[in-house]
Amino acid sequence: MAATRELFPVKYDENYYDIKKFLRDHPGGVNTLQMYKGKSIVHAMKKFGHSNSAYHMLKDFKVEGEELKDVNLTGAVSTNGRIITNEESNKNAEEIAFLEELESRLDWSKPLLCQLDAIAPHYDTWVNSPVYRKCRLFASPLMESMTYTPWYLVPMFWIPIILYLGYTQYLENVLCEDSCTVRALSPLQYLYHIGCGLIIWTALEYSLHRWVFHLNPGSSITMIKMHFLIHGMHHKVPFDGLRQVFPPIPAFLLASILYSLLQIVLTYPLIKLTGALIGYLTYDMIHYYVHHGSPNDGTYLYAMKRYHSNHHFVNHDKAFGISSKIWDYAFKTFVRVKKLGFSLHW
Repeated sequence: MAATRELFPVKYDENYYDIKKFLRDHPGGVNTLQMYKGKSIVHAMKKFGHSNSAYHMLKDFKVEGEELKDVNLTGAVSTNGRIITNEESNKNAEEIAFLEELESRLDWSKPLLCQLDAIAPHYDTWVNSPVYRKCRLFASPLMESMTYTPWYLVPMFWIPIILYLGYTQYLENVLCEDSCTVRALSPLQYLYHIGCGLIIWTALEYSLHRWVFHLNPGSSITMIKMHFLIHGMHHKVPFDGLRQVFPPIPAFLLASILYSLLQIVLTYPLIKLTGALIGYLTYDMIHYYVHHGSPNDGTYLYAMKRYHSNHHFVNHDKAFGISSKIWDYAFKTFVRVKKLGFSLHW
């Protein structure tokens, strides 16, 4: 079957799905999929406890046309390509059908932001049902271009600011000698304030993610659009590499607002800001890496990749930590990821 050489087809009932482009993005790794090339995945999806979102996403890989016409198929699908079968024990058929109906209300070939009123009453359900697609937000090419952020722009923007703040604050507070406005800090005390900033960042990371980014916008169209721009888009299209780090300018504005509030109660606020920015940069790079990187089993990033995948595809209301799980433990939103008898590879 020469037509399938460049494909990675898998079967689900009467249909084939080409998941070749999804292999490295599969939360369960590439190696767990290799044995299913050209085979049925019905029992595998049930065995490994795939969420309703996984079945919902299948349509994005459906093979159309004549490529696999000579393969015997069994089963059935709905009119929009969502899987509706008799094997319902591993998924909620009604919920899958409802997700399909929600998706059909939007035209993905057009900007999505102006269409969100169509799914407004069920926005939370829709936005937490990911798809493997690219989305367009604005009709204006200029506005649309401002929503893309290559990962390397983040360190390019923040590292010079961190170095400048770190150096000037060290000069002003440690090497100041006679020019000190207060008693000079020792290098160890300086590092202590940097560490405090890092800890403050971890609390901010958790708080922003849980109580701001995952705030339920209700039925307000304005709030829904704001939420989709800030974080909802990331949950709807979690594999879009150009929308997984925070754009530097909005991040700078947010940092300025938070700093203006916190400096009132903090000692040596600029030193702590330096530590917090180091924490933020580390977080954003970890976030990108746990989506697209290939960490080795036994490493910290391997554990965090699996943990963050759980947040996206299983427990949207838990596992909010990305660079650390510490605040998930503290606020009882920690998720114990299933132990495996083998290593995952991406």
